[in-house]
Amino acid sequence: MAEFGIDRAVIVQPLFPGEDNSYVADCAASSSVRFASVCVVDPRTSDAVLRLKYWVRERGCRGLRLRPRVAEEAGCFGEPSTFPIWELAQEDKVVISVLGDFSHLDTLANVARRFPDVPIVLDHLAHPPHVQPRACEPLLSLSECPNVLLKISGFPHFCDEPYPHPSCIPLIREIHTRFGAERMIWGSDFPHVLLQSGYSRALHWLERTCDFLDATDLGLILGGNASRLYWQEDLT
Repeated sequence: MAEFGIDRAVIVQPLFPGEDNSYVADCAASSSVRFASVCVVDPRTSDAVLRLKYWVRERGCRGLRLRPRVAEEAGCFGEPSTFPIWELAQEDKVVISVLGDFSHLDTLANVARRFPDVPIVLDHLAHPPHVQPRACEPLLSLSECPNVLLKISGFPHFCDEPYPHPSCIPLIREIHTRFGAERMIWGSDFPHVLLQSGYSRALHWLERTCDFLDATDLGLILGGNASRLYWQEDLT
């Protein structure tokens, strides 16, 4: 963060530590002005709500990550049995991140409509199988759900072209048209990005390649929206 002039970071629990969110929670607690943490709770467990209460109310996590892209967790995504988790998120102003793919978008839209006050951040553009805007209509149609934001990240995971991923630019243009900069949020995909394009290239990709984004747009996507969601700052 110091090297690249990053003032704040949202630290998202990765896959491998499971539900032990201690590291991300402790990092955020060390400086709540600089860091916000996103925890993981297995929605299949009977005490999922109690676990989420612990990580949010006692350990200070400001977000929850649901992971239907993980085979074991796919079956319960959007099921009524998980609605108490969403209800708690609504009550405690928890941002829900979703790690999914295109097969989960219809369910995501249904849940977003059922819980319109819960901000939802969709990771890595739901890993589109093709990046042409026409093929991404299931993703773009989520613009009809005002509480859904798209995380602009993870291009090396789904784009066959190396940096600067030119075929992705029309998709970002269409996302900007349909969602607006207020519902786009940049993600570094750290640490994976270190073995891909590199952190600096990922950080500056939008301003270098997407000339349809002005300074106000970039300010929102690269930080303003995160400040509003995770630090609940009024940017008006």
